[in-house]
Amino acid sequence: MKRNFLYACLIALASVGFTACESDENGEYGEEKIPEGALPTTEFTLGNFEDEPYAEDAIKVEVQSTVEGNPEFSSIELFGDGHYLMSGANNNHAPQKTVKAKREADGSVSVFKKRGTKRMATRANEDGTIIFDNGSYTYGTYTREQKGVYRFNNGALLDLRKLQEGSSTVVYTNSNGRKSTVYVNYNVDEKPLEMRSICRSWRMNSFETWHYLNGAYIAHGKQWITNGVVSHNIDLSPAAKKWDYDKDDVLDEDSEFCYRVIFSTNNTYICFYVDGDVEIGTWEWTDPYNGVLRCWETSDWDDDDDDDDDDDFADMTVRFEGNQMRIYGDFMDTEDGVLFRTLSVATFSAKY
Repeated sequence: MKRNFLYACLIALASVGFTACESDENGEYGEEKIPEGALPTTEFTLGNFEDEPYAEDAIKVEVQSTVEGNPEFSSIELFGDGHYLMSGANNNHAPQKTVKAKREADGSVSVFKKRGTKRMATRANEDGTIIFDNGSYTYGTYTREQKGVYRFNNGALLDLRKLQEGSSTVVYTNSNGRKSTVYVNYNVDEKPLEMRSICRSWRMNSFETWHYLNGAYIAHGKQWITNGVVSHNIDLSPAAKKWDYDKDDVLDEDSEFCYRVIFSTNNTYICFYVDGDVEIGTWEWTDPYNGVLRCWETSDWDDDDDDDDDDDFADMTVRFEGNQMRIYGDFMDTEDGVLFRTLSVATFSAKY
C-alpha cells in the first residue's frame, strides 16, 4: 500500500480519544506497542512561562472603514515577541469553514506538516520586513515609542491611543509618511490563563512519529533541529517491506521542518518552515481544562467533503513541562480493510 503525501498544517490529526487498535488475528505482524512518551499524560497543568517583552501590547485590530478613503490593510496584529502581522486591504482572510484532510492512510499528515496545496512563499525586503503570499501579508518587528504608539521596522507608525480613550479609531502612518484614521474592531478582554500559557513564540525542538498497520508496529521516525540544521532518524520494522513501506513514508524532507510557531491571544497561529515557506491559520481551545487544541486554515482549500459534522475537525492534546510544550496527535483511518494509526509528538521550547 503506497500512500500519497498530503500535508495539512495542524488540521489533519484525529481526536485524541482513540483506544489502541487490535492486532491482526494471526499475529503475523506483531502487536501494537505504544512506547512511553507517545501519548499525553491524563492530567493537564497550565504552563508557567516568563512573559514576552511585549505581552501586554498584544492586540489585533480589524479595519471597518477609514476617514481618508481605502484602507492600506485589513488587519494588523501585534505579537508579544515584538513582531507584527499585517494583512493586505484587498484580501479577505476571515476564517472560512473548517476543513479536513482527505482521509487517506497518510502518516505524514500530522502536526505542523505542510499541506499539499498552495503554500505561502516569502521574500524579505532590505529593512527586514517579510512579505507572505505575494503581498497578502507583511511581517516584521516593532518597537514601543510610548504606550499605545508603535514603530514598525519599515518606518510605519501605528497609534492606538484613541482605543484607550474608548474610541474605535486608530491612526496609521505608512512608511511614506501618509497618515490615515481607521475605524477598527478589536478585543481587549482579559485572556484566561490557559490561553496565556500557549500564546507566545515557540521554537520547535523535535518531531517524532510512530506508525501502525492492523495493530502492528511498522515504523518510527524523529526529526530535530540543532543550530538551524535538521537531522533525522528512521527505523522500519521487518513488517514494513511487506506493506511496501519505506523511509519516505515516515518523514517529510528536512526542508519542510517547522522550526518556529506563534500562537497569539487573538487566535492566530503562524508556522515558519526551514525552506522559507510560511503557513497562517486560526486556533482555539476546544477543551481548555484538558488541554485539547483545535486549529484550521483561514483560507479556502480544496475539499470534497461538504458535510458540517464533527469529522471536519481535528484536535490535538497540549502538555506543558518546564519551559517546554508538547503537542500530541493520534490519527486513525481504514483503507481497503487496513487499519492505519500514527502517533506524533512535537516538542517546543518557549523562545522569542
